[in-house]
Amino acid sequence: MKITVKAALEMLQAIAQLDSYQNGAEKPTLYKYGGDTRLHIAIARRKLRAIQEDYTDARNAMLLELTDGSGDLPPITSGDDPAERKRVVGLHMEFDKRERELQRAMIEIDVEPVSVDRFNLDDNPIPATVLDMLGEFIDARS
Repeated sequence: MKITVKAALEMLQAIAQLDSYQNGAEKPTLYKYGGDTRLHIAIARRKLRAIQEDYTDARNAMLLELTDGSGDLPPITSGDDPAERKRVVGLHMEFDKRERELQRAMIEIDVEPVSVDRFNLDDNPIPATVLDMLGEFIDARS
């Protein structure tokens, strides 16, 4: 499937929430899935973690480039030097622009969608926000 880096990162975040949920007990309650569904979730998580690592590496390299190797954006302060404040604000704006471009990049991922039926939504209270972030990982066709 072809998706943006941002969608892949959201998908990873959502997949990380598919193991269990808090049900008022001290220990989390496991969601009820078949073994094949748990395997698909684990495989997708592993592949998406690799994308997250690549994204982090690219983001860190971009930050090093913009900061002449320091890796830290200077804080925006209301110091006495307006020219320095303007330079720092410009640096932050450039970083934000490049990060958005990085997140909008299209990537091809080899993750097999899982049928919505296999999530047993009648038995598993998976929040709608998690289902939404799963995006194309859920195949809504039954």
